[in-house]
Amino acid sequence: LMGMVGTRRSLYYSKYPYFPHWKDGKVRSQHNQTSTNTRRASASKPNLQQLPKHPKIEGYEAKFRSIVRPHKPNAVVVSIDFDSQEMRLIGEQSGDKTVLSMFIGDKLTGPHSLTGLAIAMRKKPALEWSYEVFEAIREDKAHPEHAFVKACRVLGKKLNFVAEYGAMAPKVAATLLISEEEAQLLLDAREEMFPDVVLWKKATIAEAKRVGYVLTMLGAKRHLRDLLMSDDRFEASKAERQAVNFKVQSPAGEMTKQAEGRMWNDNIYFDFDAVCCGPIHDEVVSSCVVDQLVEFIQRKHACMAVQYAGMKVPVVGSISFGLDFYNQVEIGIEPTREAIEAGLVKMYAEAAKRTAAKNDARMLLAA
Repeated sequence: LMGMVGTRRSLYYSKYPYFPHWKDGKVRSQHNQTSTNTRRASASKPNLQQLPKHPKIEGYEAKFRSIVRPHKPNAVVVSIDFDSQEMRLIGEQSGDKTVLSMFIGDKLTGPHSLTGLAIAMRKKPALEWSYEVFEAIREDKAHPEHAFVKACRVLGKKLNFVAEYGAMAPKVAATLLISEEEAQLLLDAREEMFPDVVLWKKATIAEAKRVGYVLTMLGAKRHLRDLLMSDDRFEASKAERQAVNFKVQSPAGEMTKQAEGRMWNDNIYFDFDAVCCGPIHDEVVSSCVVDQLVEFIQRKHACMAVQYAGMKVPVVGSISFGLDFYNQVEIGIEPTREAIEAGLVKMYAEAAKRTAAKNDARMLLAA
């Protein structure tokens, strides 16, 4: 809790009051396309990539995304993100059957449930586990193992986010506030669930050491020879993680930049009363007036849901919108008129509830 408060003070509370322009009160973050080694876009003054989506601690909501608001009173903030972007790239490049089962086939699985299943199998090996059994227990609140399964999935979700970047047991332990022994157990369980991913990572590191660089699926190169050959073991091991990370983060960055380019070429910010707020991680955020929302979302979605570098794994765009970037209504992956109109009804209903709650709070304070 102290660490979270310190982070929020240093990143937001002490800096954001100085960003609004003196004339109109708006904040204009700078969009940097070529400032990172991973080819991901970045931002500065302020760094929008630091706007958290989920609370670090339950009960302490991270409402910082609410600073991104519509450009007009009759507009909404629209976000389309690449669904499970990094796991799709890992599955494509590793060929791991378990990862591919999340995205290809008739019975799709979930990444966090799969990792949760691996943890459950490690912690309670005596039970007969399968993905179907795990999901059935997770849905059945009356089942005696429901709380255990739910906790395993939550842990699996947290572990996926940490381990995706090559974190080792000490980092996982510090992040999840567990012992290093338990962290290593979780990492081992995850590796057993995705064995071909482990082999792919080892092959990526071996190839990087052999040629001195790594390539994206489109051929962009990152040189790592000097770091990989360093006598400093920490630097060398860091370079190994960077090699694997580049194979995931760089294609992800290229996908987002290509989507932005398609939006520019398609003139969506000129054909509609809309503005681009910028990319935030795997999302491209915009603002558009409500009476043009259906066609705008459909054209924006078409610019994002495009296959990258001949991938077999489908590239999917997940759609949401709201009265700010924090209060978003998710409508799924298909930009149909019916889904968008139903989302608008839900958005206004939730906004009315928030307004009513604020008025109740004011009345209590006044009393």
